[in-house]
This record gives sequence, structure tokens and C-alpha cells, in this order.
Amino acid sequence: MKDGTAQGVAKVRHWESLLPPEQRLYTDPYAYACFPGSIIQQWMGPSLVEKIYRWMGGGGFSEMISVRTKWFDEQIEEAVFRKDKPAQQLIILGAGYDTRVDQPEVQQQKLKNLLWLSNKKNEDGKRVADRMGTTKVQFLSVNFNEDDLEKKLTSHEGFKPSTCSVVTMEGVSQYIPKESTADTLTKLKRVVSSGSTILITYVDEKCMGDKESLSKQHRLIRTLAEKVGEPWISGWTPDEFAKFMKDLGYEVLSDTTQGDYNETYLKEVGRQLPEEDLLNMERFVVAKVL
Repeated sequence: MKDGTAQGVAKVRHWESLLPPEQRLYTDPYAYACFPGSIIQQWMGPSLVEKIYRWMGGGGFSEMISVRTKWFDEQIEEAVFRKDKPAQQLIILGAGYDTRVDQPEVQQQKLKNLLWLSNKKNEDGKRVADRMGTTKVQFLSVNFNEDDLEKKLTSHEGFKPSTCSVVTMEGVSQYIPKESTADTLTKLKRVVSSGSTILITYVDEKCMGDKESLSKQHRLIRTLAEKVGEPWISGWTPDEFAKFMKDLGYEVLSDTTQGDYNETYLKEVGRQLPEEDLLNMERFVVAKVL
């Protein structure tokens, strides 16, 4: 079951949600249902969990994932509420377990988690049940290496073609060949309108070389990804990625990384990191469909 990195992100989102409210970047009330052992993490508490991460050599990793999550949340809101051509549709490409078309047991587990949440007699359960009972949220299985995204989307009754959209591709491009990312973005451009926003991450090429030349944190993260069967295989420099996107018909509007938000997101909640804990390995891009 290749959902190790998806579960890892769920663990971080759960960890973030356990912090005192004044220290959180966000709250995810559903993360605990997306990985086994959440009750143990809750019992240990966020401080002890963070100490264990640092003991393992992963200092700054949790903050990197949490900064990325907050960045995506803010950029989606900006695209939806902007005055000029606001996005009318959100397309999440690579939403964790949902994309594993070749592994039905993974999808079944995700649906099982959602159904379990929807049956809980509280506000979170009611919210999940309401979403699952409407057409507002719909799931579509996609294998980026094999499926034709254009056909998949246009044949789905819930998709609105030629609509101004905001599209996310979070933590995906490093796991698939560059040709698959190019194919996905090429076909996506055909089915959304110009002016649509794409929010995409990629791994900096400098983190893709010989692991022995990397920092302890970078080596650990790459090694863990390999151990769960999801090795990193693609990376770009910022200049290469801007050209890559331009050639596909997109304009990069911003290209940032964790360190760019240390003085804002993290400092504002009293969690500013020292320079050595900044994992500027994954970059966050806002691009516009031309």
C-alpha cells in the first residue's frame, strides 16, 4: 500500500492541530482519521513528538509541511475571492490516497475513514456527511503516469470545462517523471480557462544529487520516502522550472520556499526557526494559465 508519504503529511497536520491555538498555523479536525496511531501521537503531545523528530534528525520537517499547508490555504482563498476573474472551481490533483487508481485498497481505506467520520455525532461528522451527500465534493481516481487527465476530467459529470479554476498539485511532481508532470499540465490547460491559477510544488534540483552531500535532515527525508516505496525522481532549479512552465503555457507569478515564511507565518505564532532548521528543499509556485 503506497500511501506512506500521504500518511506522513496527515501525521504532521494532526501534530499541528495538537499545538495550543495561539501557536497553530491551522487546525485540521480530520487528520487523526487518516493514519494509524493518531491516539498515541495525541497522548504523547506535540512537544514530545517534535523532540523525537529532532532526535531522528528531522528538525524543521514538521514546520516545512505546515508552512506548505498554510500557503496552499491562503493561495486558494486568494484565487476564490479575488475581484478579477475569481476561481469558480477547485481541482485538487494528487489528493493523497484518492489518486491511487492502481491500488483500490488505498481508496477503500480513505472512503472508510470518511464514512467513519461522517457517522460521528459532532460538528466535524456533520460537516463531512454534508459534503459527501452533495455534489460539491467529488472524487476522481487518476494515475498520473498512465491516465489521460483530459479525458478523465471531461468525462466526469461534476467537472465544469472552460471554467476559471484554481488547481493544486501539492507534493506530487517529485514522485513522477518530468514527462508525466508536463503531460498533466498540458492536458489541464486544455480544459480550464485562461487566467486560471495553478498552485504547484517541486523539489529543488540541489536536493536531488548524491545524498551524502546533503544535510542530515535532507538525507533523512529522502531515505524515508524511499523506504515507503515513493522515491524522489524529479527536481528542477527555479530557472528551469519557470522555463518548463512557460513552455507549457503558464506564467510563474511567484516561486518561494519555507525560508520565505519564517519571518511571517512562523514568527507570528512564536515558532521562528533557526537557519539550520529551514528545509528549503521544496518550492511553492503560483502560476497563471496563459
